[in-house]
Amino acid sequence: MKKKVFKVVLITSAIFISFNKADAQKGLQLGFEANPQASYLLNKADMDSKLYTGKTAINGHFGVTGQYGITEKVGIGLNVLYSFQGDKYEWKGEERLKSLQYLKIPLMLTLNLPMGNKMVFVGKIGPQLSILADARMYDNNKKILSSNYREAFVSTDFGGMISAGIGYKLNEHFTIDGAVRGDVGFIDAEDHNFTKNIHNPSDLITPSPASSPRSATYNMTVGLTFGVRYTFL
Repeated sequence: MKKKVFKVVLITSAIFISFNKADAQKGLQLGFEANPQASYLLNKADMDSKLYTGKTAINGHFGVTGQYGITEKVGIGLNVLYSFQGDKYEWKGEERLKSLQYLKIPLMLTLNLPMGNKMVFVGKIGPQLSILADARMYDNNKKILSSNYREAFVSTDFGGMISAGIGYKLNEHFTIDGAVRGDVGFIDAEDHNFTKNIHNPSDLITPSPASSPRSATYNMTVGLTFGVRYTFL
């Protein structure tokens, strides 16, 4: 999965750069975005385990966006987002939710391609730094099972993001955006010094699936992004 997403990032980046006549907005743009998303913690050992049944965690992110049009075709962007994500699953028949919160900072290559007088295609791609802010585990009744859960995960995650969508120009300053967005971590999100069972820290019987030789775990989110931006002319 990680290799496939990385290939998509590289191919899409090459496509973005190949455009020579994109009429992007020059200058500084600032805005806000929010994102309902599905999130996962992808781990091959979990997928192969009969004790683990993966589900989809629905959550989201919000934050401020910045973009600067360098030329008539491309620009650079920097966002600061607060993301609620993690993994929902059943472990030994009991539903659990790993709830992780990250401060995500993507640095992006941006492209705007006009699609008429008001519509514009908006593409973004680039690396992303994620800083762990909080981690907790809940049961199916939203009761906290582990509040000191940050030690099960590394403090920073590095990955990539990509999004594609449509912007609608309300006037020469304001644009509203809608896009499909995804991101994936490139490094192991789990801290393998965590000695308890990562799926249920109170389970003292089943050997810990956090210990070696457990395979690497990768953060992944896919969702819809909605935003508004203001262009300083």
